[in-house]
Amino acid sequence: MIPSLPYLGLGSAESLQQVADAFPDGVFTTDRDGVITYWNPAAGAITGYSAAEAIGRTCALLAGDMGRGCMCGGGPVRCGISDRGKSSKCCSIRTKDGRERLIVKNAVAFHGPDGTVAGALESFTDVTDLSVGAIPWESACALPAPSAGVAAAAEAAPPESECAGLLGCHPVMRELYRMIALVARSDATVMILGESGVGKERVAEAIHRQSRRAAGPLVRVSCSALNENLLESELFGHVKGAFTGALRDRRGRFQEAHGGTLLLDEIGDISPAVQVKLLRVIEQRVVERVGDSQPLPVDVRLLCATHRDLKQLVTDGRFRADLYFRLAVFPLRVPPLRERAEDVALLSEGFLARLGAPPPSPEASRLLAAYAWPGNVRELQNVLEYAALQAGGAPISPAHLPAEIRGAAPPTPERAAPDRSAIVEALIRTGWNRARAADVLGISRVTLWKRMKRLGVVGPGPMASGREPL
Repeated sequence: MIPSLPYLGLGSAESLQQVADAFPDGVFTTDRDGVITYWNPAAGAITGYSAAEAIGRTCALLAGDMGRGCMCGGGPVRCGISDRGKSSKCCSIRTKDGRERLIVKNAVAFHGPDGTVAGALESFTDVTDLSVGAIPWESACALPAPSAGVAAAAEAAPPESECAGLLGCHPVMRELYRMIALVARSDATVMILGESGVGKERVAEAIHRQSRRAAGPLVRVSCSALNENLLESELFGHVKGAFTGALRDRRGRFQEAHGGTLLLDEIGDISPAVQVKLLRVIEQRVVERVGDSQPLPVDVRLLCATHRDLKQLVTDGRFRADLYFRLAVFPLRVPPLRERAEDVALLSEGFLARLGAPPPSPEASRLLAAYAWPGNVRELQNVLEYAALQAGGAPISPAHLPAEIRGAAPPTPERAAPDRSAIVEALIRTGWNRARAADVLGISRVTLWKRMKRLGVVGPGPMASGREPL
């Protein structure tokens, strides 16, 4: 139900809902924490989520890909809508069945009678068809132009439509793009390796988009999020009565991915029992639902992703060797962000442009490039969103960055040890006062004394006896 807002002169909640229900674009409202309170039929048609499924969940429901996905889930205060008054941007969302859709989204904060932020009213229009037709999506969703250097680097990267939001021009990324294009031509099983946050899911999406199965579904399963019994039912399905709570037949993810691609994320976390059943599916291309012995044929291209060392798990006896060799037909390593620090500027400007924020200041860019990014691209995205909100529409400065980023500045290079002539010059300039001469040279008094002794520098008068002149 849309909140009643008579104090805004908008009439009763019932009349507002009648208008919103008939609106051709997606319309929804959230409370101040981002929890969805109303969801119109058009929003359901675009996303696949019914009102019953959407209401009560956060607007993170609309999260899209890493490159231009909708940053949702925090509510109007955290998203900055309350400060800006309104927001209009182009971003991608992920539908219930896993498809990516491009939308133009508008949002405005609404306030209670006391003037405090009560929530947000948002609408979105599906412009995906524009992005695949004669009009490129950039024309429908203009974003601020990046700086000249970053723009030149971006032009050298593969088209975003082919790489599913992956960005980067470093040689390791160019090699990754080449390998993606190579393996996408086949139905070979791919093992995507990399640390958390590097974009393994984006790589899987890029492979799917460039494959002959692009028109089919891309189905994702997080193997680490479910226990053994639930994962077995999730992957292979079950029949009514197979276990307590199985009130009806349910198709598994293998069946849902028929004709398309199935991504098994964190494959290293599956139990030995599920490993055996997965091996049979790979070998025979059939699945058996839980509680049923009838084999069902499936036509699925399998992609796996993990941050674990599967070879070590095989050595330790925690992962089947025969399954490993079936899955690792084509290993594909996604580099961590610290190995391509040159791409931080490109990624930063891309994320900030999507937020409608200007590029960071040179000082902030230097700090971002110096940081090691243990959380990789995901951490960079979160930091930039935080900093952009802190900046309030101005370029991000060091003061807007988290403390751990500000502490990542590279140390000032140490001066080379001063030679004899430099020491003598500094002593003469300071009247042979060793304390002041040490400050001029950027070293301690003890270091200066040791250098003077080693180089045979002896001062006039009291200096010769080691006493400090007054």
